[in-house]
Amino acid sequence: MKLGEIYKTEFDERVFRIIGLDNYEVFYDCLSNENKWTFSGNFKRKSIFFRMGVELFKIKSELIKREEFTEKEAEYFRADLPMRFGRIKDLSWEFAVKSELNKYQNEFSQRKVNAEKIILIPSGAKGGFLKGELIESNSILTEFEIIQKASELQKLSSNGIGFYRLGCQKGIPTYLIGEYLDKAGIMK
Repeated sequence: MKLGEIYKTEFDERVFRIIGLDNYEVFYDCLSNENKWTFSGNFKRKSIFFRMGVELFKIKSELIKREEFTEKEAEYFRADLPMRFGRIKDLSWEFAVKSELNKYQNEFSQRKVNAEKIILIPSGAKGGFLKGELIESNSILTEFEIIQKASELQKLSSNGIGFYRLGCQKGIPTYLIGEYLDKAGIMK
């Protein structure tokens, strides 16, 4: 599977186009009845990308063709960004205070997310999403910088910590502040 590939699937009459993927999941766009992609061309609005586990996608889909990203699509979809990062099994957002976070500084300060700004979306107490917050740097963000900022925003008890790509907001990549395992059930 490759970026830009278009598939016919068993579970939807619309065709899907891969806009992001890794070993675990696929982000895809859908072609509407008006012959327009859901996300492509809607670069200024808030978007949460459609996603599915790679194995299910492979089993239930058939390749039709490939359509290269336009320059604007490549800038928007940012397939170069990680779909998940900063996962720590033995730390809860509730207890992610400076003294606890410092244990992870050496490891996560070396890891970079290829962006100077992203929007972090905290999880609400009832499972929904709270208002996102822009974080930015004068250089490429490190995972540790992002973890530190998220620890100020997310204070719920959690089973580990982690970040999961959601989509975009006004052209800026968004990430959910989550747990060690993702809410979609793709990570095991």
